[in-house]
Amino acid sequence: MEVRIARTAGFCWGVRRTVDRVLEVAATCGQPVVTLGPIIHNPQAVEHMRGKGVGTVDRVAEVSDGTTIVVRTHGALKSEMEAARERGLEVVDGTCPYVKYPQAMAQRLSREGYHVVIIGDASHAEVRGVLSYVEGPVTVIRPGSPLPEIGAKKVAVVAQTTCIGSEFAQMVGALTLRHKEVRAVNTICSDTDERQADARQLAREVDAVVVVGGKNSANTRHLAELCRGIQPRTWHVETGDEIEPGWFEGCRVVGVSAGASTPDWVVDGVAERLRSLP
Repeated sequence: MEVRIARTAGFCWGVRRTVDRVLEVAATCGQPVVTLGPIIHNPQAVEHMRGKGVGTVDRVAEVSDGTTIVVRTHGALKSEMEAARERGLEVVDGTCPYVKYPQAMAQRLSREGYHVVIIGDASHAEVRGVLSYVEGPVTVIRPGSPLPEIGAKKVAVVAQTTCIGSEFAQMVGALTLRHKEVRAVNTICSDTDERQADARQLAREVDAVVVVGGKNSANTRHLAELCRGIQPRTWHVETGDEIEPGWFEGCRVVGVSAGASTPDWVVDGVAERLRSLP
């Protein structure tokens, strides 16, 4: 059985930058290192970090003095960053620059008097971080959900960086019909667009697709949804151990895509598992 790996699969630039920075800090700083939240949404990568002596905390209040904090790729609440600075803790900001963009835009647009609308998942770490920078009224809308009533003439829209572009456009269009002024800022990560396009193309060319990445990874789940819409025989796994041979009965070519937070060695393990199937 032939295995084809998507051109963009595994760590994106922003994730690789943060992971490399954490490992560098852990190896050189000479004091305990923790990440504020899981460094990325991949259990295997987090466990790998733990093996390197890097712990994980949910709040700055849990951090002991003399500890270095690394902010994860998804960013952190503004209040948590302020708390760390007030305590004089060493902070290494690993926030992806693409995530900093919606943070900055949400703050700026709210200061300009707009009611800020964030298209994304309100429970996601990135969106919670963006929310914390808004200095006025704000609404979070999950893509595809009915629009809530927003009593404002001026609305500004930003997106979670992993949002699907067509869904963002649809929500912006719907808001435009309801409000006098709508300002939309496309804060979707360019890597996300490219990765989704590659996954769609792959799904059209193969008999089945395996999407690799954390079940808690929004961008990986979106890849699986997109692929499944084209190739119904699509499965989302975290590691090769989850693969069942029966999934691929009659398949000649299987495609592999992977989320931006999936380590290369996990992707390679899945590909090897597929190649070993009878």
